[in-house]
Amino acid sequence: MKAVLIFDNVNDLLFSKWDESFLCRMKTFNGQEKDGNITDNHHISQLLSPIITSQRVMAAQFSNTYTSMQCKDNTTIVFDEWLDHVFMIISEDDIDDAHRELLDCKTLVQHICGQNINLLHSSTYQEWLSVLLESRDKGDSIPGASGVIGESGATGAALNALRTVSKEIKCSPHQHYHILLFVGDKMLALYSSRGCEDLMPPDLILLSVQCVAAQEYWREMRENDSTSENVHLPWLSQENSAIVHLCGGGSGSPCAPHSLHLAELAPRVVFAVLIDMELREVGIAVHMSSQILSNLRRLLLQRNLEVLPNTLDSLEATLKKTTEALRKNKGNSTLCARITTKMIELRKSCTTTTPLTPETTATALHTALDAVIDHLKPDIPSLKLEHPVKEVRALLAPYIDFLRVKAMRYFSLESGEPDAGSSLTLHKYVEEFPGLIHFVYIDRSTGRFLAPDMADCVDMLTQRTVRSTLSTAMRALREGYGAAVWRRGALHVCAVRWFERRGAPARPAAPPHPAAVRALPPPADMLGAHHRQLIELAFPGDGQGVSVKELVCVHLGLLPAATAVQQARRLAHSVHELTADSPPVAADLL
Repeated sequence: MKAVLIFDNVNDLLFSKWDESFLCRMKTFNGQEKDGNITDNHHISQLLSPIITSQRVMAAQFSNTYTSMQCKDNTTIVFDEWLDHVFMIISEDDIDDAHRELLDCKTLVQHICGQNINLLHSSTYQEWLSVLLESRDKGDSIPGASGVIGESGATGAALNALRTVSKEIKCSPHQHYHILLFVGDKMLALYSSRGCEDLMPPDLILLSVQCVAAQEYWREMRENDSTSENVHLPWLSQENSAIVHLCGGGSGSPCAPHSLHLAELAPRVVFAVLIDMELREVGIAVHMSSQILSNLRRLLLQRNLEVLPNTLDSLEATLKKTTEALRKNKGNSTLCARITTKMIELRKSCTTTTPLTPETTATALHTALDAVIDHLKPDIPSLKLEHPVKEVRALLAPYIDFLRVKAMRYFSLESGEPDAGSSLTLHKYVEEFPGLIHFVYIDRSTGRFLAPDMADCVDMLTQRTVRSTLSTAMRALREGYGAAVWRRGALHVCAVRWFERRGAPARPAAPPHPAAVRALPPPADMLGAHHRQLIELAFPGDGQGVSVKELVCVHLGLLPAATAVQQARRLAHSVHELTADSPPVAADLL
C-alpha cells in the first residue's frame, strides 16, 4: 500500500498517486462499500484533513513539529512542509525508507516546478511528476548516488563526439550549456561550454531519473511500433524540451532554471542538452527570500516576538539580493520597487502601530515574491537536434552495440530480453577475495558509486536483496556506528563508513553523538542532506574538502567474521587505488 499526496495551503489535494490497496483502506474509513467511488480528490482531502490540520497547527502555533506517525496496523505516515504545502506519504514501508522517498518527492517537485508548486494543477506536470516518481528506483544506481560507466574507447569517442556537435548547438542569446550522454541511468560523457557552472552530484541524479523515465516510455512505444524514433514524451514539449531547475546556492536546492532537451540515440542511450537560462542568481535569492518569509509568517502565528527582529533583518538582506539580481537580468523595475515597498511596510507593521497587520503585509510581500517566481518560468528556447543527433550517432556507430549491451546489464532484465551476462566470466575480484559475492563502494560527497555487474551474481543475489542490504547498512550507520557486521540468511554483510580530506583519511576530533546523527534526515536522498550535515557535525567549521565514503561487502555466510572484515579492509584499499587512478573507467573494470 502506498500513496503520495501533496496538499496546498488550504488543504486541497494538489497531487495524488496511489494504488488500489490504499483506496480499499480509505473506503473502510469512509464507511463505503468496496465498489464505492472514493477516487475523487475531495473525498481524500476530507478524510485526511484532520491529520494535516493537526500537523500544521502543531508546527505553526506550538513549534512542535513531527515528521511521521506509525499506526498499529503498520501503516506509516510521513510529512514534510514546504512553502505552505504539505507533502505526505502513506505506506507500509520502514519510516526511513518512506521519509527518504518523501524527501526525493519534494526534490523532484522543486526540479520540475521550481518554487511554483501550483504548476501541479496542470495535468501535464502531474503526469511528469508521476513518471519521475516511478523512475526514481528503476535504474541500477544506488539511491543517492550516481554512477559513471564507460570503456576507455567509448568514453573518449563519446566526449569527442559531444565536442564536435557542440559547434552546431545554437541557443542564442544563452551562451552556457552542457551536453551529456546517458547509458541507462549512468552518465557516459559530459561536455560543458566555457564559463558554465559545474553540475553538482544531485543534478546528475535528477538528470538520470529524467533519462530513465524517457527510456521507459520509448521502450513501451517501440513495443507497439518498432519503427518509432524519438517519440514525443507527453510530459515535455513537442521537441522533448522543458524548463527544469538545477541545484544552486549553499542549500543545494533546485532553484536554477535550465532548458532540458532529450533525444534517443539508441535504446537506453540518451542525448541530453542543458541550456543555462541565466537566472541562477535570481533563483537562489528568491528561494532564500521565500524560505525566510515562510519562517517569519510562522513566527507571527506563534507570536514569537523575540527572534522577529533578526528574521526581519535576514529577510531584508535576501530581498535586497533578489532585487539586485532582477536588475542585473533587466527585470521589471516596478516589481523591484514593489518588493522594496512591501518590505518597508512589513518592518513598520512589525515594529510600530500601523493600520496594516503584520500578517496582511507578509501576505502582500508573499504575493510580490510570487510575481518574481513567475519571472523564473521563461520560454523554452527552440533547439533543433535532428542533425546533431544524427552526427553523434554516426560518430559513435562502432560503440552503439556495446553501449546497448551495457545499458541492458545495468537494468533489471525484462522478460523476453536476452541475458547479456550469460556468456561472461567472473571478474578478478572473485579470485582475490574468496567468499566475496558482491560489494558497493560509495562516495557520498561526489555522488559516485562502484559495484560489480549484478549479472555475475544474479543467481545468489537479487536486486531486491541488494537494496534491502544497503537499507540495513544505512540504518546501522545512522545509529552513529562507523562499522557494522551482521548475517542475513546464508550471507555475511560488512558495512563501514569513513571520512577523507582530499584523498587522505580524516578523523573527527570528537565523533558525532549518536543522538545527533539519528536526528539528521535519513541518508541517501537525492540531495545528500544527511551526509552534508554529518560532515558539519563531525568537522564543525572545518568541513572544507571532507568527503564521506562507504563500503558494503556481501560474503558467503560460511566465511568467518574476522576474515570478512579483513577482506573488506583490503577491498577498501584496492578500490580507493583503482578510483584514484582512473575514475571514469573504474566501474567498467569490475
